[in-house]
Amino acid sequence: MPTITTKELTTLKIEKRYHHTIESRFAIVQYATDHGMKGAARRFGLDRNTVRAWRRRWQAADVAGLVPRYPLIRARRIADSTVALIEHARRDLKYGAVRTRMWLERVHRLRVAAATIRRICHRLGYPPLRRKPQRRPRQLPRFSRERPGHCGQVDVKEVRVAGTKDFQYTAIDDGTRYRILRLYPQNHQHTSHTFFTTLRTTLPFPIRKLQVDNGPEFSLAFALTVQQAGMRLRDITPRCPEQNGNVERSHRVDDEACWSRSPFAGFAPAAETWLAWEHRSNHERFSLALHGLTPAEKLATFTDAGSL
Repeated sequence: MPTITTKELTTLKIEKRYHHTIESRFAIVQYATDHGMKGAARRFGLDRNTVRAWRRRWQAADVAGLVPRYPLIRARRIADSTVALIEHARRDLKYGAVRTRMWLERVHRLRVAAATIRRICHRLGYPPLRRKPQRRPRQLPRFSRERPGHCGQVDVKEVRVAGTKDFQYTAIDDGTRYRILRLYPQNHQHTSHTFFTTLRTTLPFPIRKLQVDNGPEFSLAFALTVQQAGMRLRDITPRCPEQNGNVERSHRVDDEACWSRSPFAGFAPAAETWLAWEHRSNHERFSLALHGLTPAEKLATFTDAGSL
């Protein structure tokens, strides 16, 4: 019985992924020629109409007629409502595939693989998310502690509100990623003292050590205040923000989720919105670093285990 070789298929410029399928179909068609449609269908466990169709296509176009005619886009097995949610997450929430998968599972009780989400976004015409290039590595090293309150990272970020320069103070716990956010119109040691008081009264657990950069707002007076409160104060190495990787990473989240989307009319509405964003980031926004938990849920795991 005649056969067809891979070399011949390559010469015919047929895609390599179809070579094995065409070789099998060619053998079936040749068997049907020698033993009839019924014999070929019984021998290979196929329907006679299938064998007849392959033979008709082979007689009309030779080997090229045996190339599979699969549709470019097969029928989607994901419900249209789920596709709409995926589009909302990608277009409005700016979520990537992994975060969209967690969001669907946590909020809507739907399980969709990340690879499927990527394919759906591609078909909908959404390109992969691209981050703005930065001078330093995009992902700064992040650290996790075994207990909440072991170390808190504090940093100040300069922001623009209605054309005015303001300052965002951020404190984040290494163990739970629980954050305290405040907006101030000025940046000096008195502001740092005010934020430190807010930090102590707002966090649901005590802090043992604070880690700050070498900014002038964290002066000697601030260091003495921290020590009098029974905490340690550590200054990171100059020009090494990666040592404060958790708080630096959280600033990027703030840029993507709030500052780049919400033009504020003035300081007061911005400060109010920032308090709401603090609550959302602690109690609603799940973290990939916490394996899909929110900071409040992560804190609850320590509370249940009696680790506080």
